[in-house]
Amino acid sequence: MIFITGDTHRKLDIKKLDLENFSEQKLLSRDDFLIITGDFGGVWTGDSSDDDILDYHENKNYTTLFIGGNHENYDALNTYPVVMWNKGPVHKIREHVLHLMNGQIYEIAGRSFFVMGGATSVDKMFRIEHETWWSEEEPSEEEFRTAWENLGARGNKVDYIITHTVPENVRKTAFKPMKDFLEYDSRVERFLDIVIREVKYEKWFAGHIHIDREIQDYNLRIIYNSILVI
Repeated sequence: MIFITGDTHRKLDIKKLDLENFSEQKLLSRDDFLIITGDFGGVWTGDSSDDDILDYHENKNYTTLFIGGNHENYDALNTYPVVMWNKGPVHKIREHVLHLMNGQIYEIAGRSFFVMGGATSVDKMFRIEHETWWSEEEPSEEEFRTAWENLGARGNKVDYIITHTVPENVRKTAFKPMKDFLEYDSRVERFLDIVIREVKYEKWFAGHIHIDREIQDYNLRIIYNSILVI
């Protein structure tokens, strides 16, 4: 089985994964997966201070997969070894905790998953680079090129799309009451605007906005506290 949930923010929003809130995990195995849609936060200090939270995930019955958010320590993430897994490269954080990399397409349980993490921190002017903010929160041009190469090789068609943020047009049309707050420029959101027009998919899942909401016009689900079966 494949489950998906929203941001965990290290320990801040981790209780949703405790047994009493995610009881299905009792019946799972390492061949089952939980995907976290960014802002994982488990790799934050890059030293032994991360061990407690990473061991929490490693000790689960299932395998944890996560994409990058805008609140990740990319300096630390990039020190982990890159290995091939299910037809794409991943950062191997623990034996059963894997970081899915931007622009890649993975085959999981016979289904294809295109992933693109990252978002723009609206509060980055108040953060400290390489301490509480990393410019890699926005994917690089190379990652965008890799994404189009991988999508093109599949005829711009995948089963699922997993992103941290949403396309810019979705943000601006689906959240009109928050329009003033959400006026900012995001390179990854502009990229996702093209993806949503050009790529055929069965379902799109995103995090970042800290709500649980279905955007029916785009067959897109924003997820935060819910844990859904794919």
